[in-house]
Amino acid sequence: MKKPDAIIIGAGIIGCTTAFELAKKGYKTLNVDMLGEAGAGSTINSCAIVRAHYSTYDGVALAYENFFYWHDWPNYLETTDERGLAKLMNTGSILFKTQGHDWRKVLKQYQAVGVKYEEWDMAKLKQRIPIYSTKSYYPPALPDDEDAPLWQESDKELEGVIFTPESGYVNDPQLATHNVQRAAENYGASFCSTAKWWTSAGTGAKSAG
Repeated sequence: MKKPDAIIIGAGIIGCTTAFELAKKGYKTLNVDMLGEAGAGSTINSCAIVRAHYSTYDGVALAYENFFYWHDWPNYLETTDERGLAKLMNTGSILFKTQGHDWRKVLKQYQAVGVKYEEWDMAKLKQRIPIYSTKSYYPPALPDDEDAPLWQESDKELEGVIFTPESGYVNDPQLATHNVQRAAENYGASFCSTAKWWTSAGTGAKSAG
């Protein structure tokens, strides 16, 4: 590819999805990465949480839109991958109502965007996930603080949690990135490291549609 419309620096999950979305719109893209494989940098070390608890409307809306792609991953990709497909582990997630975090702002954004959620009190949390401690240790303490030593047991309870049933985590973030690379290649995208080409445009991806 001598004249790509867009050169994308990096081939992690963000770089590959950027290439995929641009390629679907007809742009010729080239991803360049210092490593020899997609998702081999910071993406591979990600805990791959699929969550919506951000503090801005745009952040929550963008995150929640992606829930639907993860829940319908094969159809979103429109391709197969010789390595198989990553999976969303739909465990749900919880956000604690702590004093040190403006969870009310997050809840307001959930309501504005339409994120599905449940508010649990501590009794329900103990019933559903008994391993969690329900104690509040706010404000933070220093080891040498005589009035509230770090090791002192708390007698304060947290207010509750916000549970989002559609969230979870991706079982293999690097595999998910490779899936998107193959999907982008299916639309003509190209990928290379600083030392060599990984694949030719369109190679290795088979259309599922």
